[in-house]
Amino acid sequence: MKLDRKKILDFFKKSENKASVLLNNKSKAKQTINDALGKAVTNKGDLEGVWSKLLLLFAIAKDYVNGHYTEIPKRSIISILGGILYFLSPIDIVPDFIPVLGFIDDVFILNLVYKQVLKDLEKYKAWKDKQLDLNELNGSAT
Repeated sequence: MKLDRKKILDFFKKSENKASVLLNNKSKAKQTINDALGKAVTNKGDLEGVWSKLLLLFAIAKDYVNGHYTEIPKRSIISILGGILYFLSPIDIVPDFIPVLGFIDDVFILNLVYKQVLKDLEKYKAWKDKQLDLNELNGSAT
């Protein structure tokens, strides 16, 4: 099966536009991220190749929406949320209910987003690791 990259990217562009609007409604953004995380967990086997990347994308999106981590360019968070929205949509270029192939376009987009925001993700991961270290220090001090 040959994927039409232009169609997939056009569909993703629409998801990014929706993500831009979604950022203005924090409770809806949180619900969207949670829904997508639920879908990911349910389909973990189909997402094995991008699982760790996906978890990192979910984590930064959650921390951003919750106001814990805002040191990311708006363009990057829109791409991340756009990728999450694309993943969440059951009706995309290759419908998710098609066995084996259903997530191939989602994986393509998630990898693309990951590569686009890699530097931001590295900064986030360093920040997150520092938070965990601080929590451990605070926990051992009590």
